Amino acid sequence: MRHVDDDTPERSRSSMKPLALIAALFGLAALGYVGSPFVTAWSIREAVRNGNSDYLTSAIEWKSVRETLKPSIAQIALNLPDPDDAPNADQGLWVRFKAYWGQGMIDNLVDQYVTPEGLPQLFSLKQRYRSYVANNDDDASKLPLGERISRAWARVKRAEFTGFTSFEIDMEDKYDASRLYLGKLELGRAGWKLTSLRVKFLTTAKTAIQKFAG
Repeated sequence: MRHVDDDTPERSRSSMKPLALIAALFGLAALGYVGSPFVTAWSIREAVRNGNSDYLTSAIEWKSVRETLKPSIAQIALNLPDPDDAPNADQGLWVRFKAYWGQGMIDNLVDQYVTPEGLPQLFSLKQRYRSYVANNDDDASKLPLGERISRAWARVKRAEFTGFTSFEIDMEDKYDASRLYLGKLELGRAGWKLTSLRVKFLTTAKTAIQKFAG
């Protein structure tokens, strides 16, 4: 007569526990990986608002961000055509002159103000302008954290991993839906860092200048 082992189901359940634990750990790791660039982007945003220059120093690759930002600022300030919209457009003498003459000035301004200390100062000046000049006292810091995250997420137009260590996010400006901020984050030994930032307008250059100033 064959002996039936009554402990077989119990042993089977016991052997499944390590597998379930491993699966849970992998799931948490995957969730942390997917969410980590969003956390970094949010933390950079908050650091700019709160003037946390120490965090901005470590979370942003400033040299590459300045270099990628300069063409966007020059396009806005000098009313230049967008090369992405019309790459083969014939640029007249005046456009070429403005680009040649003004690019150096724009580069100097970006180098001076797009820094861990300068960026929060620019944000503070813009907030003061909206509060006192434009009479628009929209202080998001007074809102609950969940509401602030929800509002920020609603302005995200594209967010995707372009590689295992690269992530791109396109975000609409809070006050101007035609203005997009195109950011790229890359994963290194110290975590995710912002390495590229561009500004893109969905309107004509002349209208974009007016909205950017406001």
